[in-house]
Amino acid sequence: MTETSRSAIVRSSIYGELSRGFAYPGAELLDDIEAGDFGFDLIDLVTDVHPDLMGMLASVRPDLETRPADLVALEGDYLATFEAGPRKPPLSLYEGSYVTDRPRADLLLEIDAFYRHFGLVPGEAPRDFVDNVTAELEFLQFLVAKEAQAVEQALDAAPYRRAQHDFLDRHLVPFLIAMDETPGERTAPFYRGLVRCARCFAEAESVAVARRLSASAA
Repeated sequence: MTETSRSAIVRSSIYGELSRGFAYPGAELLDDIEAGDFGFDLIDLVTDVHPDLMGMLASVRPDLETRPADLVALEGDYLATFEAGPRKPPLSLYEGSYVTDRPRADLLLEIDAFYRHFGLVPGEAPRDFVDNVTAELEFLQFLVAKEAQAVEQALDAAPYRRAQHDFLDRHLVPFLIAMDETPGERTAPFYRGLVRCARCFAEAESVAVARRLSASAA
């Protein structure tokens, strides 16, 4: 395994862990948080591929290692952060909630086109909107995994890198920035830390992928 493919595998796993963190919490996530594994492992993985984020994420680690009393408490934190509120949740899990310069239908069609271009057909359940943060993170997880596979097999990884760069710049990065900068008095520390960690990682990824594309084109 080359260093490039190893790095891509780690990056793909980070997207997967972030997606797991934003999903509705279950017993497995609770166990990992209680053991201190989730926050510790996530930050260590991120700083492994982006060591320049170490100082920035030092303040995030205590939030990600906040231990809830039980699953009910963790579920309550999730609902208070993302789904409760008199009019709208303190933080929305949907990119369209933060986009004001275009109809949400256009946004959904654009994201859906990204997915379908790579043979991914989103679920049809009402909750499975394509602009959900978990769906977008899983899409990046898929693209980086395909990049790792291409590198390992000495194939052209550029199409997967271009898609990463485009999707990060058009969607995930501005989405996470908007989420991170949205005030939320009821936002639980764990989820506030998760948002900040995801933002830092996505921004660093956007810069790094652009550099890889430039290097391969030289």
